[in-house]
Amino acid sequence: MKKLLRSAKRLLGKIFGTATDELYWRFRHLGSPHWAETYVASASLEHPHRKFLLETIERQRPFASILEVGCASGPNLYLLAKRFPAAKLYGVDISQKAIAFGRNWLSSQGISNVFLETGKTGHLTQFASQSVDIVVSDAALVYVGPEKIEAALREMARVAKKAIVLVEWHTDSDSSIFKDHWAHNFRNLFRKILPDSEPRFLKLSPEIWGGDWSEHGYIIEIRISSPGGSENIAE
Repeated sequence: MKKLLRSAKRLLGKIFGTATDELYWRFRHLGSPHWAETYVASASLEHPHRKFLLETIERQRPFASILEVGCASGPNLYLLAKRFPAAKLYGVDISQKAIAFGRNWLSSQGISNVFLETGKTGHLTQFASQSVDIVVSDAALVYVGPEKIEAALREMARVAKKAIVLVEWHTDSDSSIFKDHWAHNFRNLFRKILPDSEPRFLKLSPEIWGGDWSEHGYIIEIRISSPGGSENIAE
């Protein structure tokens, strides 16, 4: 059954692009009632890639604020809140269920500097330009198809003041590739969006994340170092 559903989702993804995954994540709780809870279970919080991500974010210090797009119920934001209690941490996710659960769970853990909202990756209109120091995505853009990926990155670059940090699938191919998830050429995309900022690519080893992630997965670090910050976005 799982193989059949995966094949169906793969076909629909190729036909309808991002809309398929937006519907899937918005309503995933209907088929997996405890899905949001799994993100803050020990196995998820202790996944090796999260330590790698936090170390990359820490290199951007000093910072006062972070936004994670596609935050689910907030596992990364929880770990960041523990490490940086003075920072303001924001998260948006398309799943109302995940956001509601995350708010309650974070409150139960005594976390008061994380603020979660329902929203789409490519629509961050609630955040002003250059209003957040660092914008992060972790396995969120793998669900954004080629028809929407540039717009999503432009929104992230508009909001970011200092840096963008991604944990996503990258390909050196000129075109995006689809293998259950999307791999995009982030080097080419950021050359268009932030031409003066050279992305830094750190490959995820099989010890950090196995399977297809060890083939396509990278931590991608983009520092917005020019005086104009996000205003340097190329049109």
